[in-house]
Amino acid sequence: MIQRTMHTKIIQELLSQEDSEEPIQDDRAVEPLIQAMMDPGKSGSRAIFLYALEQLDYILHIEHIIPFIGDTSLEVCAQSFMLLEQLKDKLTDEQILTCEQVIEQQIRHNERKLLVVALDMVRSWK
Repeated sequence: MIQRTMHTKIIQELLSQEDSEEPIQDDRAVEPLIQAMMDPGKSGSRAIFLYALEQLDYILHIEHIIPFIGDTSLEVCAQSFMLLEQLKDKLTDEQILTCEQVIEQQIRHNERKLLVVALDMVRSWK
């Protein structure tokens, strides 16, 4: 509950809303979370931003999430991988191809094992 409250407050701050005990179920939080996650100055908070996306409709932003599967932070890698895995039955063929291409590009620069596992997983969805 403490983590959920913390994530809710982060989302509310990103949306410039006043404090509330109710979690935001609104997908308006997705874009600010993605922007914050991409900000190099907020790299220490990426795992929290990724965790916050879990309850939102982030499917249109999956290509921004996938590169973090190769991150040096275990939490960021695991959360990014899990977000991709959650979309297994929701991605279109075109999105699956895009995911495959993004992962292949990441592997060229970063041979982390989880990227290879993610690529195999995405290829199995075809």
